[in-house]
Amino acid sequence: MADHGTSLTSLPVEGERVEVSKFAKVTTLAAGIGGVATLIGLGILLFGGGDGGRGVATLSESFAYSWLFASYFFFTICVGGLFFVLLHHASNSGWGVAVRRVMEHLANMIPFAFLFFIPILVLKAPREGLYEWLELLRLHEHNALLEMKAGYLNVTFFVVRILFYFVALSGIAYLLRKWSVDQDRDGSVRKTFLARRWSCGFLPVFAVSTTFVAIDLLMCLDFTWFSTMWGVYIFAGSALSGMAVIILTTTALRSQGYLRQVVTIEHYHIMGKLMFAFTVFWAYISFSQFFLYWYAKVPEETKFYHLRNTDHWHFVSYFLVFGHFVAPFLFLLRQKAKKDMRQICAAAGWVLFVHLIDIYWIVIPERGPSLTAYQEGGPDLMVGGPTILLDLLAFLAVGGVLLWVYLRTIGRYSIYPARDPRLLESARLVN
Repeated sequence: MADHGTSLTSLPVEGERVEVSKFAKVTTLAAGIGGVATLIGLGILLFGGGDGGRGVATLSESFAYSWLFASYFFFTICVGGLFFVLLHHASNSGWGVAVRRVMEHLANMIPFAFLFFIPILVLKAPREGLYEWLELLRLHEHNALLEMKAGYLNVTFFVVRILFYFVALSGIAYLLRKWSVDQDRDGSVRKTFLARRWSCGFLPVFAVSTTFVAIDLLMCLDFTWFSTMWGVYIFAGSALSGMAVIILTTTALRSQGYLRQVVTIEHYHIMGKLMFAFTVFWAYISFSQFFLYWYAKVPEETKFYHLRNTDHWHFVSYFLVFGHFVAPFLFLLRQKAKKDMRQICAAAGWVLFVHLIDIYWIVIPERGPSLTAYQEGGPDLMVGGPTILLDLLAFLAVGGVLLWVYLRTIGRYSIYPARDPRLLESARLVN
């Protein structure tokens, strides 16, 4: 493709600021739905404890799974944004300068996403409803496996770890955007080298934090199960969904007249390639984990798949094989799909949907059969399986509030790094 003709003189020195008022209807709707749903959700977590009895989930405990599912889904998207910022700097990428500020903004949603984990970590009923090992420790019940893991699975270390993960990830995202924004003011090329150097050091911290937050919050839903590939599996979905949101955000901004001087279809082509690459990577990790468990047939490992092949969950398992891999693989394999804005946005929307199903498939089956037998014989919101309404409520709560924050804060800085020394190279991208 030929040079697009962009020059430094055609780009405003101060960059472009998004007028958030252009998204007023969406932000108002998101704030209204998210705010109301959050208040209802917090009410359920606080006052839905009741007296479920041993082995029967209370409303608060069942809803805790819904809340964790929604919170972790949106958290993975933010983590995906941070990964691509780190990758951009560490690999000395030139193409991504034009869309890097979108990545940075997505990454800086991590502390807001973390706020939604607080209720299920500090409130006794939902916390112990999610993590059986916490209840066993409180009741001082003997469990040989838990005692073997006591050095890792204890309340104090658990809380310290969770705080470390989110402080580390939030701090990395904050510093990288701060250096980027400072460069908009002083034009110092030193900020570029600073971000590159530190990103290489931040990547191991990112890898450890994202791996162990997935272990602590998701894998520990069943402390008797373990997987050495778990962190990479969750990371693959995070990177894939993060790129999908970057594509959709960029398209939304272009539709309002922003980024048109610096973002071209060539950027979509590369972003489509990255989405294709992580589709394949997710499939590779998923199959590798399944194949090793199938071959070894160790009960403590295969129980994860046994649970997800019963009670109609096997339909979701098959759907993920085709929906999360086969369909996007075949679709994105075509160059035209990656260089057509409508097609690549459709693919990004589909990728987000199947990632949502993936996180749902990971979390919700752990709720167990008691979710359909809640308070049997009494005023029962759970009988017949309408727990999907609780899942939807949690999704609207977390998604609505985070979307409101995302759109309200996106105009705080220029939507692209206006004085990055490689901006022109990115604007003239040919691949």
